[in-house]
Amino acid sequence: MSATSPQPRPGEIEPLLDAAEACLQRFGLAKMTVEDVAQAAGVSRATVYRQVGNRDALVLAVAVRDAERTAAEAVAELRGFDSIGDWIVEGLLFCLREIPRRPVLGALVAPREVGAASRMVLTSSRLIEIGSSVLRPIFERARADGLLRADVELDAFMEWILRILLSYLAAPGPEDRTEADMRRLLRQMLLPAVLASSASSQSA
Repeated sequence: MSATSPQPRPGEIEPLLDAAEACLQRFGLAKMTVEDVAQAAGVSRATVYRQVGNRDALVLAVAVRDAERTAAEAVAELRGFDSIGDWIVEGLLFCLREIPRRPVLGALVAPREVGAASRMVLTSSRLIEIGSSVLRPIFERARADGLLRADVELDAFMEWILRILLSYLAAPGPEDRTEADMRRLLRQMLLPAVLASSASSQSA
């Protein structure tokens, strides 16, 4: 099973994650409590703590589940592209389009929540792993073909990508910026940081 595939979980946990997802959308990250989730799931707070953990663990668990689903959709979308530059740029554009529409990730990047969400995302090794798994096959192929800078490490690059993504989700920029404008900006500013000079000039 690939890291982008939804990970198997004990059957009793899924209803708790469903309840946490509903509560997150209803109350928001700042106000959701373990008691809210327990009531929505029809179980005791002790059951929630035993099966998943505290409130932060609940939020992270539903975020990971939504990220796994989003990553699987991203891979399907990106199969039509062959180059590492296209996977990076088009993958970011896919996330900028789709994350605000997602039930959990969209709630986490709402303006009132994005600060706390950023801390959670950037300290979660699992979320970075999910993102890295999307790029890893084509990243390794590009490295073997000499298309990447020698000093670029995938996990560090993915953390940087997540920081860029969170920044643009929180503050998209000029209202008249189109997706074509954003694509051009990413190619000009982002790709030279990761691609070898010859590959970067070809992707421009």
